[in-house]
Amino acid sequence: MRWPLTDRIVLGVVIAGIVVFVALACAIGSPLIQSIDEAVIRALRTDDEALGPRWPAWFQEVARDYTALGGYAVLMTLTFLVWAFLRLEGRHQRARFAIVVVISGYLMSMLLKGLISRPRPDIVPHLAHVDHIGKQSFPSGHSTMSTIVYLTLALMLSELSSRRRVKAFLIVAPITVAVAVGISRVMMGVHYPTDVIAGWACGLSWSLGAWLVLRRWRRAGH
Repeated sequence: MRWPLTDRIVLGVVIAGIVVFVALACAIGSPLIQSIDEAVIRALRTDDEALGPRWPAWFQEVARDYTALGGYAVLMTLTFLVWAFLRLEGRHQRARFAIVVVISGYLMSMLLKGLISRPRPDIVPHLAHVDHIGKQSFPSGHSTMSTIVYLTLALMLSELSSRRRVKAFLIVAPITVAVAVGISRVMMGVHYPTDVIAGWACGLSWSLGAWLVLRRWRRAGH
């Protein structure tokens, strides 16, 4: 069966995400990558002994608000609400799919963190508390899970509309939120840039890969 153009594009993005993640996972041990990571984090802080943020206090609150959008409590609540909505709409398959992708994505993220075991950056004071969520840094859990949750839920909701502009919005919007969450993690000093990029790549591949499997399964007549 010939694959439609959309499926081929999605497959290409999935493969590209996997390649980026593997490349970063292999590169984080190199002195060059480590020095670049540290330079980016230091560039966001002042040059005095306090190493405080270069931005005003109000912008720090904005960054904290964005980082909260990637918090597990927020993501699980949102997942439950969309699951309940899809159930009420009679979209039981989509509801189950969303739950399975999110839970399996979380387990995958935790497994990768444990296997790679990259310590969190400690070169600047953290602007967010991280003791309760572990000391492993790669990939960024907030970046990974915000990409998986927001994109997966948006893909399920996009199937309820036939308008292309709505579908496009429901793809761009979650990616934009995930990008903001990831950037905020670097600004907080709790993740290296490569942690965040790897999280985006991992989450994108996981969410789109699962969605592609669902599309192919449907096309097969299931």
